[in-house]
Amino acid sequence: MPTYEIQIPKILYLAFFISKYAKNAVYYNTNDLIELANDIKPDLVRTRKDKNDYKFLDDTNFGGLRGNFSTVLTLRGIAKVNNRYTPFYGIGKKDVLFNAFSKGNIILDPHEYKAYTNQLSLYRLLLSESFNFSIRENQAHIKIFLKNNYIGLSRDELNFPKVAVLKSHNNVYFLRILFNTFITQNVIEYNMYNYLSGTKIKSFNMHPMFVIPSKSNYWDTIYVIDSKLVLKNKPLFIYYDLLNDKFYDLKGNVYPHYNLEDGINNLSDQSGNISLRLSYDWQTVRDELVSSQIKDSKDVESDEFYLFLVNFLQWNKKFKIESKNVVDLVVSSSGGADVILEFSGGTKQTLELEHKWVNYIKHGHYKSLAWKGAWLFADEPWDFELIKNIFKPYISQYIDCIPNIFLSCDPVSKKKEAHFVDWNSMTYKKLFID
Repeated sequence: MPTYEIQIPKILYLAFFISKYAKNAVYYNTNDLIELANDIKPDLVRTRKDKNDYKFLDDTNFGGLRGNFSTVLTLRGIAKVNNRYTPFYGIGKKDVLFNAFSKGNIILDPHEYKAYTNQLSLYRLLLSESFNFSIRENQAHIKIFLKNNYIGLSRDELNFPKVAVLKSHNNVYFLRILFNTFITQNVIEYNMYNYLSGTKIKSFNMHPMFVIPSKSNYWDTIYVIDSKLVLKNKPLFIYYDLLNDKFYDLKGNVYPHYNLEDGINNLSDQSGNISLRLSYDWQTVRDELVSSQIKDSKDVESDEFYLFLVNFLQWNKKFKIESKNVVDLVVSSSGGADVILEFSGGTKQTLELEHKWVNYIKHGHYKSLAWKGAWLFADEPWDFELIKNIFKPYISQYIDCIPNIFLSCDPVSKKKEAHFVDWNSMTYKKLFID
């Protein structure tokens, strides 16, 4: 069995090393990691002597500890802890690396800052996290970037000394949005927490600015989105599809974007969007994000949602099935099916998203009443004989949790399809869908 070796950045090594001693796979802020670092790896931590008023006195031998840890972690969501709301983070999008270290499937070399594993999938994840860290670290130094590159913007350090708020010559304001992670090779997730939180977007009309990285240039392309769209939808995460050049969120909203020059010339200035900003309340938004997106740590596989959004919805979340109009959708946090469809009459329908029809059975959804009455979408062609063979063995015992409406895409025409299955007669009919 081959052994894979990877050189990882020092601060990432430190975060990986101490992660297996943590009580949980997530951290509520960088202070959690700082405390662990001091307890477990004091040889890599020293106290700053030059800043007695420094809020967190701990530092590393290779840079500010709190700032460096902030470039290691991936935002997972917002949680309520002891009646206090707080963002929570992890190393990577999911707990795979945390679990791998805990089980000893990844071994660290403390002398050369290397990681070793005999699993190719873990090796690739380590490569990916090293790359993600490099992007966050490079993009964090926006002062250096502005010094070396003229883009028509400057920092507003008078009003925002600690936040990357930029302004143009004509007082159009932008807030740099933080890169979170690559969901797939071609989809980037951005963290909107800093944009949505607090009162800064009430005080100034600021448009979100997204830096699209490439392997050769972490500042490869800059796009901006009109602030009124984000204030209207208030997503915790926004995604950028590299192949289709589209920004979207997990409610299926698609966001038109501008290059930076067009944004400076066409978007509203710092005094714009007054009515939207006056009605914006971060505490209300925060409560909604906690309850709807994070409550039960329900993660929809981003690529499954992405496939549904691109292949079935074709970037338009509204569609008609028989006489019912679907007018909205939202990723579910209920612990059951992935998506909730909302009809024009106000009724709702749960929908499970899978790559293949058989995955519904493999994942054991047929055993749980949380999937009772759910529809099923899979990113493969409709095939009644295949579907019948997959679900027939479970019908007699689990009929309530076996889907009877299946959504798919025609492989030739690429049009959306829907089929109703009558499990009593073992027949099906094609539904009208538009």
